[in-house]
This record gives sequence, structure tokens and C-alpha cells, in this order.
Amino acid sequence: MADADDTLGSSFSVKFDDIFAYADTEEVSIDVGEAQLPSLGELDRKDKREIYVAAASGNWSETSSCCRIHPYWWQIPMTDSRLTALHIAVIMGKTSSVQKLISCMNMQDLEIPMADRNTPFCLAAITGNIRIAEILLNKNGRLLWIRGRKNMLPIQLASSAGHLKITEFLLQKALEDLRDLQNNLTFEEEIGKLFFFTITNNFYTVASDLLDRYPKLVTEENEERSTPLEILAQLSLSKEITDHLKLVSSMFKRMEEVKESLNSEQLSKAMFDAAKSGNVMILEFLFEYHPYLLFEVSSEKRSLLHIAILYRQEDIYRLILSKGDAKNLMTQLVDFEGNNVLHLAGKLRPEPTFVLPTEHVLMRSEELWFQKVEQIVPPAMKTMRNKGGLTPKEEFYRSHKELHSKSVSGVRGSANTLLVVATLIISLGITGAITVPIDDIDSTITPMFRKKTWYTLFFVTISIGTYLCASSILFYASIILPTRWKPEHEYVGLVQTKFEFGNMALFSSLGFMFIAIASGSILIFDFLPNWIFYFIAGIGCIPLIVHPTLDYALWTHSATSVFTFCLAALRQKANMLSPIRS
Repeated sequence: MADADDTLGSSFSVKFDDIFAYADTEEVSIDVGEAQLPSLGELDRKDKREIYVAAASGNWSETSSCCRIHPYWWQIPMTDSRLTALHIAVIMGKTSSVQKLISCMNMQDLEIPMADRNTPFCLAAITGNIRIAEILLNKNGRLLWIRGRKNMLPIQLASSAGHLKITEFLLQKALEDLRDLQNNLTFEEEIGKLFFFTITNNFYTVASDLLDRYPKLVTEENEERSTPLEILAQLSLSKEITDHLKLVSSMFKRMEEVKESLNSEQLSKAMFDAAKSGNVMILEFLFEYHPYLLFEVSSEKRSLLHIAILYRQEDIYRLILSKGDAKNLMTQLVDFEGNNVLHLAGKLRPEPTFVLPTEHVLMRSEELWFQKVEQIVPPAMKTMRNKGGLTPKEEFYRSHKELHSKSVSGVRGSANTLLVVATLIISLGITGAITVPIDDIDSTITPMFRKKTWYTLFFVTISIGTYLCASSILFYASIILPTRWKPEHEYVGLVQTKFEFGNMALFSSLGFMFIAIASGSILIFDFLPNWIFYFIAGIGCIPLIVHPTLDYALWTHSATSVFTFCLAALRQKANMLSPIRS
């Protein structure tokens, strides 16, 4: 098997076009001759419409009756795009109709192209219909090699359309066909195109099969002169997905086997692309097979650590730190602009590939990232100036000034709105506390508990709810105060934490207020039947259950942020940045 593969892989000299010379022509010759094919003007619209409807319906008795219109009715193009009855039946997925229709045709009839050069077989590949493709191929094996739209083979059309199963089916048929021919055929260009198609369309199983058969594909280049490894490096791959691991592992093994493998420049480019995209798996294989690459620098004089920090790739960052003292050497390097790694942490991420919900969340993540990188650099690097004359913190302030302004403005707007809500709630709470009548406190006619118990519950819950609501007002007010009234060292992370404390206090107060309203209602309307209170309480519990369920992630994030801030404060590890002055 290996010998056969090597023979095929080393004999790249002739193209697929040599299989059938007609395959690259605009029109396919037909035995019946062009004179027998009626032109568009020879049949009226009614006849063409009848053929079209019959072919699309899949009703063979209705379709076969079209012979009264013309003896070669299946060859008649019915539209300007040159759709024939077979094209229509294939598009509509009428398997039975296709099978019976081709029994009336000769092999050349199956090769009639549309205006865009797609044969019925090409359409079966594009739609992913394996059964119809198999029927057509059994009738005419040459269909496998006749090009369609954009001069692509059917297998390439199937791959570009995203149909994995039919791509695997056509690949198997193509390989069997080529083994059977046993002539001077080779397909470096076409098999290379297919290989790149399978990678870009995430058909990693097919790509692995091709690579196992033709190891020299690891050195192929596409139209942009990118190798398969460079393309994979730009994708998000995971070891947890078997197809990803199998393809990458196979690729590196083949690179070891092939004599003329990738050069150091191509490997370096793949490594830096993988760092930008966060592709840890590619980097791990690169370091395993080419450990010297860890200390390579890019054309901009940036190491792998510089790239990981600039593009905010935390997984790559942790991978580099796991390499022992290698980071100590990388942190000493400066790029072509005189930036060290902390300067790059202070820059905004170029071309972000993700969207965060609000500016203040993005700003907070930028602050935390800067603080994280700050912990690994020597003290001298923190005050080092780049060619622009800026220290890392000054670079951070300059790059994030606009984002800081937007994030603070967004938080203040939300806090201002919620401040109004909190004021209304506390007003209702105080009003309710002073209007509930106090009489006959030893009565036992109220539901579940004695009236005294309901009074106690009402007082406790409305007090706690009011206090929590007042606390949220204080948090929101501290956010929207004029800047000149604020502490000098306040930054976005603290503003966001205040906002989340306010949210937690406000929503907690709503829960206590709900209990206070229920107990107060029982105290005021104690003359009503008990079932009314149970019914109203049940209805009121619905939003209390639904809201936390739907916003579980929001509640979890808020609670985690509050807990983290409190923990950091208790341990005195909060490291506040200096303010970004407007």
C-alpha cells in the first residue's frame, strides 16, 4: 500500500484534463447532434412549462407523457440557464424519476451542461444527494471528472457546499477510478485543491485520508502560497476533537517522512499564526518536533510571548510560562517600536475576534490582563519607555482613553436608571410600613400563621428590603457623582464592582419586598378566604423562579465578581491602576 501511494505521490506531471479531453470545453458534444436539439424558440412556453412541472413533480407517468411534445424532450433546455428535465429532477431530489429518466438516455445525455457548466451530476454533488449521484455514476463513470461551475470538479463542488458524506463518497470513487486506470495519470494540482477545500470546509476526516495516501500534500501551496499547516494554524483546533488531533498529528508525521519538507520560514509563520489565533495544539506539536522555534522572533522583532500578550491569547500565554525560564529571556526583548511585553499588554487588541456585551466589561478585562502581565516583568521594564516616549502605564492610558470614557458613561447611564427604580421601591416600602393597621394581633384566623407572626415577618422583611434598597442607592449614587468628587485612584474595575454590588442589593431587596407585600396583604385583607392568598402567592412566585432561571449566567457572574472583590480586599491584594484622566 505504501509503495502504491509513493508511486502516485511521486508521479505528479499530468492533470485531470488528460483523462477526458472534452471535460474542459464549454459545450459537450452529443451523439444526436446539435441539429436535433430544438432551440428555445422552437417550443412555446406552454410545452416547456409542462415538461418543467412534470420533471419537478416526480410523477413518472406524467413525465413520460412528454414524449408527445418531442422525441428527445429530455434534451430540451427550458430556461436561459439551460435547465433540462434531468437537471430539474436532480435539483428536486426525485430519485425514482431520475432512475427511470436516465434509462431513456444515452451516456452523452447525462453530460449536458447548464449555462454555468454544471452537469446533473454536479448538481447532485452540490445538493449532497448520494443516492442520485450513485445512479448517475453507474450510468456514466466519466461524470466524476467533468468540471462544473467555476471549473471545479464535482468532488470540489461537494466540498465547497459543505456536504461531508458525499465528499467522502466521491473521494472513494475517484481513488478507485484512478487505481483502475493504471496509466500516466497524476493529479498534483487537483488533489491539492481538494485537500485545501477539505481543510477550509472543516472536513478533517477526508483531509486525513488524503494526507495518508499522498504525504507530499504537506508541502503543497494554495493560490495565496500558504501551506496546509499555515492554514490550520489560523483555525481554532482542539485536542478534544478527534478529527482535529488526527489530522494535525498525521501532518507532522508526514512532514518528517517527506524529504523536501517545510522550511524554517514557513514553520515560523505557522507558529506565529497559531499564537494569534490561540491554536495551542499546533504550537504543542511544533515545539515537540521543532523545539528551537520557541525562541524565534517575527519580522517585527516580536517573540511568541509578545504575540500572545498583544492578541490576548491566555492559553498561549500559559503554555509559554510552562516552558520554565524561557519567559525570562522573552520579557527582555523589545519589538521594532521599542515596546516590551508590558507595552503590548497596554495596547488595545488588534482586530478582536469576539464581541463583549458592554464597553465596561471589555475595559475591565483589559485592566485585569495588564495587571496579570505586570506580575511577570522585572521592575525596570515597568518604567521603560518605548520609541514614542511612553511607559507601559502611559501607553495603557493613551490606548484605552476612548474605551474608558465609553465604559464609564455606560455604567453611569445604567446606574442612573436603576437609581430611579431603587428610589421608587424604597418610597413604596416606607409608605407600606406606616400604613398597615395594627389591631387584634393575637388573632389566629390568618392563613398558616398567627397574625402576630405575620406582623413580625412583615416588619423584618420590609426593614431588610428598605435597608438593601438604600444601600443600592448609595452604590449607584457613588457611580454617578461628578468626577471631581471621586477618589483619585478610582478606575473602571472599581466602578463595575460598585455597580454589581448595587445590582445585588437592589434585586435582593425586591425578594424581601415581595414577602413584605404578601404578609402585609394578609394583615389588611384578613377577612378574605385563604385560597385567594394561596392563589396570589403562587402567581407571584412565577417571576421569582423564571427570572433567576433565565438569567442564571448573569447572577453567577455578578455573585462571582462580588465575591472576588471581597476576597481580594480581605487579603489586601487589590492592585488599583491610576485613573485615566479625561
